[in-house]
Amino acid sequence: MRFVHITDMHITANDRPLYGLSPRGRLQAAIDCINEEFTDIAFVMMTGDLVNRGTVAEYETLSEIVQSIKAPHYLLLGNHDRRAPFREIFPQVPVDDNGFVQFTFTVEDNHFIVMDTLDEGKTTGLLCRRRLAWLAEQLEDAAGRDTYLFIHHPPLRLAGGEALADMIGGGRVKHLFFGHLHRPLHGSWKGIPITSQFSTLHQFVYKFGSKVMLGYHELPTFGAVNLVAGNVVINPHSYLDDHPHFSLRSKAAQNAATPEELPPLD
Repeated sequence: MRFVHITDMHITANDRPLYGLSPRGRLQAAIDCINEEFTDIAFVMMTGDLVNRGTVAEYETLSEIVQSIKAPHYLLLGNHDRRAPFREIFPQVPVDDNGFVQFTFTVEDNHFIVMDTLDEGKTTGLLCRRRLAWLAEQLEDAAGRDTYLFIHHPPLRLAGGEALADMIGGGRVKHLFFGHLHRPLHGSWKGIPITSQFSTLHQFVYKFGSKVMLGYHELPTFGAVNLVAGNVVINPHSYLDDHPHFSLRSKAAQNAATPEELPPLD
């Protein structure tokens, strides 16, 4: 089965630009690409910072946009989100007994856990005792199935992260997907495979040793995720890339001296 992972859309109200870009236009372009090129996916997962300021007006705009997604879609919260306004516009999204926006679902033999790491008013994320207790119950229910976890904040700097690692390690979770970084990150954390994607909007510049936060307009991606026979294959899809396509078998393409000389595809 396949699904798409989108993150950090930062939708604004009234189509207000942000950092020189259109949050709505960027997300809609991703949705248009998914609807046209990824027609067989099981769902779209959006891992937080759905909107920029957590207002009702922004969630109303988001609701208008996501209605155009043809596949089932799921939303989780990031540090720019706020639970009460979100719940006002998206009352259908499940919450647990403590009011956290977290839930599970199953597709074929794959089990998916969606967690709420929002610590309202703070940039950093939190998995408190109540949220971790909820996760323990879900992992027990999922025993024996391939299980995947979605959160917003990277686990490396998440309050409660050590407890999380103890709970999901040892193969109990096959892959952890998150956002927040506005960067594609692929690797492992305490032996657990992890992945993030570019934001659909602006990206962060990371320079080792620098404490200055810089943004720039590198092209966005979403993750096209393939789950095949227990394996996880992720293709970061650059849906706004307009570089020319060409046949690798074309002699004219092989001999082109500049991109402008590439022959068009038939």
